[in-house]
Order: sequence, then C-alpha cells, then structure tokens
Amino acid sequence: MPPDEPPDERITITFHLDGVPKHAEQLGHISAAWSNLEFNMYVLFEIMSGSPPAIARSIWNSIESTRGRRDMVLSIGQVLIDNDSEKNILDDILRRIAKTSGQRNKYVHDTWGVTDTKKHEIFQIRDQSTASQKMEEVTIPDMQATVAHIKKLGGELHDFKKRIAPKLGAWLEKYRKLPSISLRYAPKGHPPGRKPKGFHGRP
Repeated sequence: MPPDEPPDERITITFHLDGVPKHAEQLGHISAAWSNLEFNMYVLFEIMSGSPPAIARSIWNSIESTRGRRDMVLSIGQVLIDNDSEKNILDDILRRIAKTSGQRNKYVHDTWGVTDTKKHEIFQIRDQSTASQKMEEVTIPDMQATVAHIKKLGGELHDFKKRIAPKLGAWLEKYRKLPSISLRYAPKGHPPGRKPKGFHGRP
C-alpha cells in the first residue's frame, strides 16, 4: 500500500447472531420469560373476569397489544377488587410490566448487528423509525438482568393471583346479583327529564 494512501477503515457487519451464541441464548431466555409472564397475566384476567376459559381466551386473543391486555386486566381489577391496597399492588405490577415491555420489544424487534473489529461489538439499531438511528451495544449482563426482571414480574402476578383467589368467589357473586341496566323510553321527542315545549307557559 502506498504510504500516502489511508488504511481501509471499512467495517464488516453481520446482521444475525450465528457467531454469538451467548447472546442468542439470552434472547431465547427473554422470549421464554416473557411468554410465561403473559400467561400469568392471562390467567389473572380469566379468573377475575369470571368467564369460562374458552370465552376468556377468545377475548384475550382479540386484544393483540400488551398495552391493551394490561389495560383490560387493570380495568377489571379496579371494579372487582374491594380494597385500595390490593388495587394498588395490581396497578404497580402492571405499570412495571409496561416499562419492561418496551425493553423486551427492543431486544425482540430491533435489528441486531455484529462487527468484525477487534472489540467484536454486538449491537442493535435503535429508533429505526426515525432519522436519529443509533447503534447501541448489547451486553450479556444487561440481557440477563432483563430476564431476571421479567421472571420476577411473572412471579409477582402468580403470587397476586394466589393472594386474591380466596376472595374472588364473593367478589364475583356480588356483581352477579346486581340488576342489569334497564332502559326506559321517553315519549317521542321528549328525552327523560326535559319538559315538553311550552310547558312553563301553560296555566
């Protein structure tokens, strides 16, 4: 190479994890832990809704986003649970699931890359839908911490289900005994509570 010619600074990047099995393994652990967390969230939804399993499952599967499913569980809990302490516990768990969901989604959906440099960096491309895309290094300890946190949340959902299970029968029975909503038709053109036109001028 002539002395005045700059060195070749090109970097080769592979967009798969074939050469980094430890990262691929942790990605699998993240996916498995998240599946278990979602299952625990579904079971909680099923027992709190009081629906037969087939119906509960069809409702659950009709909501595709984790956010929608969280909101559904939280909404039922706010109506069904009869004390603020347990409502707050459920709200806290679901709030932390929301935060962790974003991190999980990055690992699963963002593009992976591995450089051929001496450092052999393993990274993901963040903010792919914007002009400010950036490469962010991904380490094994970070991934392991995410796995541990997801498992912890799944365990908390399971423990919460056991905590409220003895009370569920009474809670659901209370709502089963409530009368259904009844509708009353008003005379044509006069909504309930509104006086007919000219009413105040009548003798």
